[in-house]
Amino acid sequence: MEKIVLSEELKKRALPELFLTPDGKQISTREEWENILRPYWREVLLREEYGRVPPYVAPEIQTERKPIDFAGKAVWETVSFRFNVSGKEHVVPTQLIYPADGKKHPFFIYLNFRPDIPDIYLPVEELMDNGFGIFSVCYNDVTTDNGDFTTGLAALFQTGERTADDTGKIGYWSYMASRMMDYLQTRPEADHAAIGVAGHSRLGKTALLTAALDERFAFVCSNDSGCCGAALSRCRCEGGERVVDIFNRFPYWFSPSFAKYAEAVETMPFDQHCLLALVAPRAAYIGGAIQDVWADNDNQLLNCVASSKAWELYGKTGIITPDRLPVCGDIFTDGDVGFHFRAGKHYHSRTDWLVYMDAVKKYLSR
Repeated sequence: MEKIVLSEELKKRALPELFLTPDGKQISTREEWENILRPYWREVLLREEYGRVPPYVAPEIQTERKPIDFAGKAVWETVSFRFNVSGKEHVVPTQLIYPADGKKHPFFIYLNFRPDIPDIYLPVEELMDNGFGIFSVCYNDVTTDNGDFTTGLAALFQTGERTADDTGKIGYWSYMASRMMDYLQTRPEADHAAIGVAGHSRLGKTALLTAALDERFAFVCSNDSGCCGAALSRCRCEGGERVVDIFNRFPYWFSPSFAKYAEAVETMPFDQHCLLALVAPRAAYIGGAIQDVWADNDNQLLNCVASSKAWELYGKTGIITPDRLPVCGDIFTDGDVGFHFRAGKHYHSRTDWLVYMDAVKKYLSR
């Protein structure tokens, strides 16, 4: 049955046409998407919203095995990445944990708010019991969550005051996730074709950007990422965060060029469906919570619907959802684009992890 409610909601938002080239040509094939519009949308998003990714630098790697093994279930290693750019150095510690059964496992590369293992957002034993490895980094160990670009990885690449499309902090956190992917590709404990990226809130935004730019990631789980993440920016729902809200508070997350859209969202040549569509044909799972009104859950679900067209180009299934806006308790993970909407607040909960793990297992078994 043709969708009416969701399509009408999307019409209200007057989104930029996902499959329309800059010269006005409508594309209809996978080849045209990959050769014309996928690189175009990447360029637009980096130039106008997130800033350009820093150049590749190969870090020196050191590993240290930890004595804690989670009741014999897991192996825990600290993996330190030492970056050197023109004599300036920065070391990023990360935590690698995987089941101690000698087998290959799917992995989450996890962008976290703290370095703790386990952590309130990171139920290590739950992940081990479900057969996943976890490779976690504290985002502040990459570069600080403020306007200071003279510390951490930012100090290695940023010179002088930021201008135009210089990288924002989201871009630096994303850069680190890709360097972790580089390393994980060398580890025999990882199923190299089954590595995903996950994060919550601003790090959910980072996870989406990472998967959009780095096609080695098989899946992405973006939890409560909201404005400039999984939520469409146009026609926000009542109580939802606006672009002007996020840019005024956190301008350093983005490129300076994003400022011109803070109070002129309708002039943006893109919206967040362009970002989510770049993940296709790989899996994308979006999470929301009923009390997290700020994350604009209606627009998160609507983004899943709008971007699903990219999956269809590959003969894949986008989101499978009833023709309505989200209701608490919804879990829609039968397609390659998924969405769930739980009770509670802005938080990366055990409930979220269980939904993501179940969805990823279904996806990898197809």
